[in-house]
Amino acid sequence: MKPFREQNYYELLEILPDASPLEIRRAYKRVFELYQDESIVSYSFFSKEEREEILSLLEKAYLALIDLESRVQYDRRLIELGLMDRDGQYSNKMKEPIPIYDFKKVHFDVFEPDRRLDDLKERVSQNAIIQGILAQDILTGADLHKIRTELDIPLEEIADSTKVQIGMLRAIEEDNLENFPPAVYLKGFLKSYARYLQIDESVVVNGFIKRIGEGK
Repeated sequence: MKPFREQNYYELLEILPDASPLEIRRAYKRVFELYQDESIVSYSFFSKEEREEILSLLEKAYLALIDLESRVQYDRRLIELGLMDRDGQYSNKMKEPIPIYDFKKVHFDVFEPDRRLDDLKERVSQNAIIQGILAQDILTGADLHKIRTELDIPLEEIADSTKVQIGMLRAIEEDNLENFPPAVYLKGFLKSYARYLQIDESVVVNGFIKRIGEGK
């Protein structure tokens, strides 16, 4: 993975060049929470100065991409440098202005009805197989795959809703350590995966990281 300073704005926010404004806001909120001072995920991997630099880069990327005019100019530079395909640009279909700091309306599960979340929570709590897996000290990719299939949720659905690349989700479920990103990213992906399935995030992250430790 390229150093933060060498990543373009889309790479920094972990989104595709054709991402919608709503997807940009969700992505920024996700990565912002990942690197702020209170974040346990990034605390052990980056110093305070490094997190501040990363947050500054993320804010710069967000402000440039959420404004249509500046985004068009930025995309043009990427195209000229051969870093973006012209056909991959976002096609603006919205006329309403996008609030830049409207964080109160941006949530990871904004796209999910409360009824679905309550149903998932109940199914998780009543499923003996899932509860048995979550009670383990160590979790493998196969364990996560079993939980997902017990809930009958396609991997494509998780990828589409969390914006975590499906290849990465497959690598996690297949315990493909060679394709894993740095731990700070992996933990974020695991949290998104667990959150979508309505299972305990800390149990999934801690259990899976222990599994990786044993694999080493």
